[in-house]
Amino acid sequence: MKLHWFGAAAVAGLLAAFATVPVNAAEVLTLSATSGRFKIQGGFYPNYYIFLKGLDAGAIDIAWVDKEYFAIIDFLEGPAAGQSAIVSLKKSTDRSPQPEWCATEGGEKFTGQGVTCLNGFDDYRGQLRFKVKAKWADDMAALPAEFHDRKIAEYPELPGRGEGEVLGRFDLHIIKD
Repeated sequence: MKLHWFGAAAVAGLLAAFATVPVNAAEVLTLSATSGRFKIQGGFYPNYYIFLKGLDAGAIDIAWVDKEYFAIIDFLEGPAAGQSAIVSLKKSTDRSPQPEWCATEGGEKFTGQGVTCLNGFDDYRGQLRFKVKAKWADDMAALPAEFHDRKIAEYPELPGRGEGEVLGRFDLHIIKD
């Protein structure tokens, strides 16, 4: 009887070990922006937009988010430097592809066509837009171990919430499993 319980415990241990492999061995897509925005969508938490500037439009696929992926934003410059935010990407739909190239802001103010992105125009490739949901620091457990050393900012102290605030350099790490 003891051997039977030992065998069950060994199988349970192996299953638990394999269940954690994706979190520790996930594929991570990192997009490094020269600047951009982390803007609350319509004033309703937890919905945000992330706008990334300074990316190579020819090297970035659009409309590929087929499910909700976790991501972490590392703020590298400005008042938010050294902080990170956890988000989940919203799934792409026919009406709202994720991500999408846009030209919706310029300079120090949010200008242009609001948050509507227009397709089919080469000059609308100035920034890449993701729709996301802000997450709490408790969601760190769902991220690979390599991200566990981050100082996570949470609502209402999320960086980039100021209406006219343009972020400095930041990285968006998308955990694709």
